[in-house]
Parts: sequence; C-alpha cells; structure tokens
Amino acid sequence: MDDTFFARAKLEEIEVFGVRVRFPVRYFDWSSITAAFPAPADKVREALPSDKLKPVQVTPGIATVALIAMEYRAVEGLAPYNEFAVMVPVMYETSANVPGLPGYYVLHMPVTTEEARLAGVEIYGFPKFIAEISFEDAGKMCRCRVRAEGKDIIILEVDKLVTEPQSEDIYTYTVKHDQLLRTLVQAQGQNSISDVRGGASYTLGDHPIAEELRALEMDKTSLLHRYAPQMRSMLHQPGERLPL
Repeated sequence: MDDTFFARAKLEEIEVFGVRVRFPVRYFDWSSITAAFPAPADKVREALPSDKLKPVQVTPGIATVALIAMEYRAVEGLAPYNEFAVMVPVMYETSANVPGLPGYYVLHMPVTTEEARLAGVEIYGFPKFIAEISFEDAGKMCRCRVRAEGKDIIILEVDKLVTEPQSEDIYTYTVKHDQLLRTLVQAQGQNSISDVRGGASYTLGDHPIAEELRALEMDKTSLLHRYAPQMRSMLHQPGERLPL
C-alpha cells in the first residue's frame, strides 16, 4: 500500500461542541463487506429527500441499493466500532446543462457506540443510531447481523474474494439543517469487487427499518459484491452544501 496515503491530506483542527476534532478523520484499520441489489427506481426515488437527487439507473427503471457492513478496528479519536450503511447511488442535478454531482445518499447508518453516533450526526448529518452489529467468518463467506431494540433488522452474507491493493474516492450525501451535505471519503487497501450475480444475499427481520427496506422492493439477487479485509481511509469535512 502507498505509505504516503495519510500524508496527502492537510490536517486541520476545528472545535465542535467544545471538543477539538482533527479533519480529515483518519481510519487506520478496518474491513468491510458490500453488496448492491437492484430495486425499482420509483421505489428508491420515494426514499430520497429531494427531487434534485436522482437514483442512478443501471437499466431503465432499475436503480440499486448498496448494503455495506464495516468493522472499524482503529480510528483516530474514537474507540473501535462497527457500522452498517444502506446507501443509494445518486446524481445531484445542478442545472439542465451541467453534469450532475455523483455520490451515495445514506438512508440508514446504525453504529455500535454512542460516540460514533454523536460525531456522525452532529458533524455530518449521518442518520446514525445505536444497534448491535456482529460479524461472523463463515468459511467461504462473511456474515453481518444487525439488531436493534430486540429485533432483527438485516443479515447480510457476502462471498469472499481474492483481493489486491486498490484505491477509491466516493462522496456521501446527507441532510443537515435543511441542506444536502456532500462529503468526500478516500479509501485504500486490500479490496476486490465482483460483478458475478448472486455473490451476496440478505435477509430482512422484523424491525421497523426492515419494513422500510422491504418497501424498496430490492431483488434477492445481487448485482455485485465487494470484499475488503484490510482498509484505511480518510473522512473529510463536508464539502458542498447544496439546496434540497
């Protein structure tokens, strides 16, 4: 891996609610499993907070929903925690004649610690809440189970892959103070993506959020899946602040 990864960013300390926070937030060691499932674009569109956010369609009328389970083992300024994200690839329409701004709108993001929840909500507007998020190595696959309030939300299973060093920059969209925040995340590490269909599966539980996910009518066959056993990343300050 590139030893200059963290050196690329200029560190800046800012006081947030009386606490000094260093940006970008550096995640030194984590792993994740990811899967993308097709869903009707009209159902996905109903879950978005603004008409300016358009779900990316893989075929006419079909969008995708990404399910991502992360195990953060070493984070600057935070104790280790687990996280699960439900995100939608979107484009933000700036005007009729200008290409849109790509990113992932975050629908849900349970985490396992209060400090991770508070920081994510207050700084970024991430829709975080406390849940039980556990991982299991099941031989040829990895499994993540998410529970809250004594009820199952989702179980995600993803096939393992042979990995290689890769880098990726993505942007997330969240809502805070009636604005859309667009935030850069830069990641690097051992990673692999497969577009072999059916390499991942999910099972929804009986929690209210599971019912919200059912309303998206996601297909049971995954379009692609990702296995990333060792990663590092930088979560930058929110960049663009865009009107809803």
